[in-house]
Amino acid sequence: MTRRWQRPREAAGHADDWLMTYADMITLLLCFFVIFLGVATTRKNQAPVRQWAEAIVPAPAPVSAPAQRLPATLMPFQPWLKLPEAIHPTPVADIEYIARTVPGTADRKLAAVDDAPLEVTPPPDLAEPAAVKAAAPSAPPPVAAAPASLPALVDDLKARHAAADIEQKGDRITTLEISSAAFFDSGSALLSDAGKAILRDVAVNLMSSRFQGYQITVEGHTDDTPISTAQFPSNWELSTARASAVARFLLDERIAPQRIRAAGYADTFPEAPNRDALGNAIPLNQAQNRRVVIKLEKID
Repeated sequence: MTRRWQRPREAAGHADDWLMTYADMITLLLCFFVIFLGVATTRKNQAPVRQWAEAIVPAPAPVSAPAQRLPATLMPFQPWLKLPEAIHPTPVADIEYIARTVPGTADRKLAAVDDAPLEVTPPPDLAEPAAVKAAAPSAPPPVAAAPASLPALVDDLKARHAAADIEQKGDRITTLEISSAAFFDSGSALLSDAGKAILRDVAVNLMSSRFQGYQITVEGHTDDTPISTAQFPSNWELSTARASAVARFLLDERIAPQRIRAAGYADTFPEAPNRDALGNAIPLNQAQNRRVVIKLEKID
């Protein structure tokens, strides 16, 4: 008897399970339509507020490049949107939004804005381009003059009435002779500014490929007039000091020290007789004998 009554009761308990699913679906549809109706009603009620705000706020002055306006459907969500600067609303549009969303604030906000000038900045891509000043072509840098060759240097010294000569002895030896007056004062071994300018051109020639493999010997020569000072007891010291001064300057011009030698010969190798047969001095010959000789000898 017990089994007969239990079987119908269990079957009746599962017969109406579909009603629960149906009731859930009806409840969800009802919620959906309620939300849809609320949204539609809110949009419908915004029209009177919009008309009231547009009647109070004057229309903005037309500009050449007005900023783009957002659609009316997106205006309530404007504070949460991050838009490019090109489509940001103007200050007047911000006031319109306040009037639309918060009734009652227009009376307090618009009074201070009506008298303020309207400033509308067009997008950067529409702004008038600034005038571009054409840069004046800059003058080309001055080209340094090429140093004169040794023959040209000798010709220039002769044009300035300075004793100078260059001689080629075979294919191995070249001698450059310049009067000591172009480098030193009388009885001095201190190079003058004019002498330094001459030696700079000489140094450039000596560092060229033309004289790359040449040994440089600087010789100092004097006349036979005796000298006796605390610095130069004789012409030997004077001639040697002058040759050393020239050699030191060439070293300062970055000529390799292995290529340079200095020698003083006093009056032992004159170019012309210092005196005549009676023992009188010959000034022209003595001036010719006071010289600096730069001998260039090619080394195998």
